Amino acid sequence: MKKSLLILSLAALVMVGCNKNPGEDNTVKPLDVTLEFAQESLDLVYGEPTVVEATAVTEAVLDKVVVKAVKKVDETTYEAVGEEQVFAQEGLAVSVEIFADAQDATDLELVLYAAEKQSNPFYLPVAVTGEPKGTAWVNDAVVLYADNKVAHNVNDPEKYPVENTGAGSDTKSFFSMHGVKVGDKVEHILSLNELLAVGGQNASMCWLNCLEKTDAAPKEDGSLTYIGGQRGYMFSGCRKTSLGGGTTGRQCDVQIYDDKQILDDNIDYEFSFIPVCGSWIGEKYDDAKYKLVDRIWLSAGESSATNLEQIKTFWALKQIQENFDNATLGVEEEPTSLGGKTYLRRYTNAGQTAKSAPTEGFRAGDYIIIRSERKSGEGEDAVSTYYYGLVQVLQLPDDSDLFTMDSTKGDWKVMDIEGAYSLFMKPAYFAVKTQCEILK
Repeated sequence: MKKSLLILSLAALVMVGCNKNPGEDNTVKPLDVTLEFAQESLDLVYGEPTVVEATAVTEAVLDKVVVKAVKKVDETTYEAVGEEQVFAQEGLAVSVEIFADAQDATDLELVLYAAEKQSNPFYLPVAVTGEPKGTAWVNDAVVLYADNKVAHNVNDPEKYPVENTGAGSDTKSFFSMHGVKVGDKVEHILSLNELLAVGGQNASMCWLNCLEKTDAAPKEDGSLTYIGGQRGYMFSGCRKTSLGGGTTGRQCDVQIYDDKQILDDNIDYEFSFIPVCGSWIGEKYDDAKYKLVDRIWLSAGESSATNLEQIKTFWALKQIQENFDNATLGVEEEPTSLGGKTYLRRYTNAGQTAKSAPTEGFRAGDYIIIRSERKSGEGEDAVSTYYYGLVQVLQLPDDSDLFTMDSTKGDWKVMDIEGAYSLFMKPAYFAVKTQCEILK
């Protein structure tokens, strides 16, 4: 929680830490300044922001403040335990919002700058409480491919006559919100083979091309079993009933491959999608919602490479829950709820047997809210923790010229079967910013 600090007339705490004095470095000139903090000490909550306020006294024109969490070693020595947080500064009133990024911090170190001049460090004692609530992952260049049908003894018994054997796949078509340990790294973009190796652990969604049933061998005449009412790109959750559903067609992904399988007990089971479409959608466009999601996206940062960046991203994405899903926070007066589905189609009813004309579900420029509910405990003692993220649709393969087939149910065109085959194995581009559970 942000803490409003009243300016008090305190003597400045000017202590020389383990860093060099500016005067000892020929490249840095000392800055003559004193600093009066707003209070003698500060209570911080790990992972949350706090406003630090102080007043500087100097003839110099200040232009920057650098704050860092440190740990006191002895009366004159401090060691850094947090990352530098840099702020532009104008005037003598210092007011900066810092994030508590170190549980073992005893003080905040502030250094003031004026052009080429730098002050000695000032120290403000702090007490840090709280535990990490999660991590975050940011990637502005996610590439997913709708995988071909994966050959298996069920759909290709001639090539794989032995039960529970098949080709597997290295195509990157799966996403894990919380991440999967692959070797010594945590990966979020995964292949079927990588998920099979861990039993589907933390699998959240699959990017696919809905076209045919993939658990059936060709008929005697060589023809295949096609999905009648649905066709084209879609996201699907990774439940067996979702991937293997009759209007999804990825039964091949949930088969057993040499005693390995994506299991419902291991996946990100309560995972859902909520599209937030741009103005192209017409009457359904929610201008306030789209602009708020856009602001959250921009506030969530551009990187998750450091602990501080992850803390800031995690905090920013909390706004999704607070604004759109606050019923999960126990809000009783006018609560909000995201709802959501376990799948999301690029087009709905794009197959020839659909009873209504195709409708577009999302396109480049849209956002998709993703939500994961993680449960601990059982029965009445079960406790849910919710994690939120945003997917920005950047670029999709062009499927606009594939609607050339006549519907069998009405006077409209649907996606051509043969043309739909061209959608497999083409790159689709997304950007993702998401909260993540801390992996055990």
